[in-house]
This record gives sequence, structure tokens and C-alpha cells, in this order.
Amino acid sequence: MKNEEIIDELIDIRSIRPASISVRLCKTSIPSENIKELASSIREHGLIQSITVRPLNGGFEIIAGHRRFYACKLLRWKKIPARVITFSDKDAFEIQLVENMQRMTMDPIEEAEAFRKYILDYGWGGVSQLAKVISKSEQYVSSRIQILKLPTDIIEQISQDRLKVSHALELKLLNEDKQRMVAREIISKRLSLRQVREIARHEKREYEYDGEDTKYDSTSDINDDHTHIHKQVKILKRTLLSLRISLSRLDSLIEEANEKLYEDKRVKITSILMGFRLEIHSMIDKNLRIISELRTDV
Repeated sequence: MKNEEIIDELIDIRSIRPASISVRLCKTSIPSENIKELASSIREHGLIQSITVRPLNGGFEIIAGHRRFYACKLLRWKKIPARVITFSDKDAFEIQLVENMQRMTMDPIEEAEAFRKYILDYGWGGVSQLAKVISKSEQYVSSRIQILKLPTDIIEQISQDRLKVSHALELKLLNEDKQRMVAREIISKRLSLRQVREIARHEKREYEYDGEDTKYDSTSDINDDHTHIHKQVKILKRTLLSLRISLSRLDSLIEEANEKLYEDKRVKITSILMGFRLEIHSMIDKNLRIISELRTDV
């Protein structure tokens, strides 16, 4: 990363504009609460750290310090302390990205979008190069980009911090219907990563056996009986997923009982739970047999 000149000075705030190539979407039409809080802090203590800008097209473009800039605008400042540095688009983007990640102001989806821009949209480098820039592992960068391949509703749950990235990554080998089903169960039942992995492993094995769910075209020669059987199988497979989730949750409760209950109570409760577990296993086996029988009729 090279720069030609560094100057610290007071700059007319009207000559400064947000970054044209930004690592994240900055919504400023209505000041957010954290911008208002920052403005209050600046009013009381002053601007402790100057913003960083680069000269561009007769004015200046922000490289780092968008929140500070908007807070000072909120205070109706005429001028703002700024460090002026000549940077290329690539260097400016890297500075923004590193600063935001160090301040932990980006959610996983914003990080993923920024990584995708750097590698795919602008072609500034590969995974290994970007990993060095942000001081993260290559796996971290790759994993973030992979979550963008998930359905948009799941991506939104990750962005809202309702679904962890580690949990979401376990869904990537499932088809979209199952991804959504498992995601809903993760959120509603607060499944652990181990539980999610176990469920995903079973579903992947089922996927490999059966292949992608056959999508019948209404114009094909598939008769009504076969179409009806296919619908039955889909419902039973969803039931199978629910049973496996219940089984995984039951295993966690058995572990909890073993860890937290005294021996006299533990034996009784674990015996009851193991009985439930056997019943669920029996239902899973029965479900699989019915699915197998229906498939032979297709």
C-alpha cells in the first residue's frame, strides 16, 4: 500500500463526500442513534481522531471516519480535522475494510459482501491476498463468501444475528427447502452446532441416496399417481427431518440430566428419556421404510 503525501488540516465539510467505493452501505437520511450518541460525545470532548480523506475530482472523499463525519455534520460544523492521503481505489477500500473490522462495526453479511467486492467485483486479489490484508485466515474469508450462496431469507437471519455463521455454513450442502427448514429449527429450538452438524449429516446422506428432489414439470409425462407419490415422499422427508431434530435435542437433554441431577434422580429421568429416544428411533425407522416402499412405486 503506497501513498504519496500525508497532510493534516482543517477542511471545509462541504467539500467532503462519502466513499464512492464503500465496504458497506451507509444509510444517513435519518441519523442513527449511534451517530447521535457520537455527536453528543464530540460536542463534549471534541473530535479525538481526525477522519482520513483522499483528494478526488476537486474535492475530498472519505477513506475512514464516515460516522465521525456525519456526527460532525449533525453538529453543523463548518470545517473538520482531516488527514489527507493520496490513495488508489484499492488502497482506500482496504483501509476502510481494516478499520471497520477492527472496530467490529460490520455484521457477517456486510463482511461477506465486502470480500466479494474485493475478490470478484473489482478483482483486486484472491482469497489469500485479502486474508493477509485483514489479518484473518483464508478459511475465514472463504466461509464468509460461501454464506452469500444461501437463500436470501437465511442471509437476513444471519444479518440480524438470529443465526450464527457457523450454524449456517452447515446448511450449504442441503437443498433450499431443507436449508430453510433446518434454519427455522435452529432459531426456534436454539440448536447447538453439534446438533446442527448431526442433522445436516443425516440429511446429506439422504440427499446422496435420493439425489436432488425431483421437480416434476406439469407438461411431462409423469402420471397423477406418480406425482401424488412424490408429494407424499416430500412430506415424509420433512417429517423425518423433524424427528431427527427431536432426537438430537433429546440427546442434549440426556447429557444435561447426567451432568446436573443426583444419581437417584438421574437414573429415573435418563431411563424415561432413553425410552422416548427408542420411540423416536422406531418412528424414524418406520418413516424410512414407508419412504422406501413409496419410491419403489415411482
